[in-house]
Amino acid sequence: MPDHHTSNPVDAAFRPGMESTEVAAPGRTGRTVLILGGYGAVGSAIVRALLLHSDCSILVAGRRLERARAFARPLGPRVKAVELEADGSSVSAGLLPCVDVLVNCVEEASARFAAQCLAAGVHYVDISATASVLHDIRRLWGSAGEVRSSAILSVGVAPGLTNLLTRWAVDRLGPLRHVDISVVLGAGEVHGQAAIRWTLENLGRDFAVQTRAGRKVMRAFSESRIGRFGALYGRRRTYRFDFSDQHTVPQTLAVGSAATWLCFDSRLVTQAFACMARLGPTRLLRVDGLTKALAWAADHFPLGSTRFLVQADAVNHADQRASYAVYGDGEAFSTALVAAYVTARLLTRSIPPGVHHIEEVIGLEEVLGAYPQHLRLVTSCSSVSSASCSSPMG
Repeated sequence: MPDHHTSNPVDAAFRPGMESTEVAAPGRTGRTVLILGGYGAVGSAIVRALLLHSDCSILVAGRRLERARAFARPLGPRVKAVELEADGSSVSAGLLPCVDVLVNCVEEASARFAAQCLAAGVHYVDISATASVLHDIRRLWGSAGEVRSSAILSVGVAPGLTNLLTRWAVDRLGPLRHVDISVVLGAGEVHGQAAIRWTLENLGRDFAVQTRAGRKVMRAFSESRIGRFGALYGRRRTYRFDFSDQHTVPQTLAVGSAATWLCFDSRLVTQAFACMARLGPTRLLRVDGLTKALAWAADHFPLGSTRFLVQADAVNHADQRASYAVYGDGEAFSTALVAAYVTARLLTRSIPPGVHHIEEVIGLEEVLGAYPQHLRLVTSCSSVSSASCSSPMG
């Protein structure tokens, strides 16, 4: 989801008496990162993660300068608020020469921000979960010829960890005929209104995807599947949803077809979303009003935990099957950790110039190795050798 709010671990890392090693560090640098939407839920978590494990200076920007200032003020001299252009859809031309990496936590005008970074030679990181947004950015950078910087797309949990899990499966099973990607979100996590609005707007929406029978138009939540998630969640009914990973991995990893499925750890919440998809949220209430109501309800009456799980159920062309899952606490927090890791890698200039989805330049083992206390890999085998299924991450 594009933006979130969470009440868990990133703020906990700042409680008095806790060591900064609570969040592991991929490396220390001393450059400048601009975070668009940096006072929002994921953006603010990225700021705090970078404060803990890098020496970079951080610029926080958004549509509301006063809100950015209020967020930045107590965080010390390394964090400063900056203003976007008057319409909020572009960065001041005088600001970009001071920036090494721009992290975009909002979907609005993503292509314009990406184009500015491309022209200025600034690295670009995008946490969007919308396939069309990522497609436009990839096409923009891919058609630019020689470029001086990198654009990293599909950064977060879904997409992000889901893409990396699919690559993990490819590396162990070989070319995949199909992968089912499941996303189990904790209904007890208080997401930001932008994330809830994005989910509601995609309920019941049509999208085209490559299936085992060829390209097909699907409708979100119109098709369901029973997922098996081991001891953590058992059997759950999951629903087709338009996360971008199912559009991306057939292209980047030569997967024959992919499908992404969504549910919540609360069966009641999952069924509520399935009902809203059938009825259409705008028939019940305007999306903005329903967004606020759901955010309030999640904050006051949580119906689940803050844990999440993402799983890839893969089958190769020899019909060998295996399942690989990553679980953690706090989907928004984990999105921030992945984004912070990617940002730190870009600051060390260890990723080649050009446009890349995360699975093309980073391995799952790198991210899990950076955050072993927060992200764990689980392996379940069906019909492959035990050697192929062994996991050093445990």
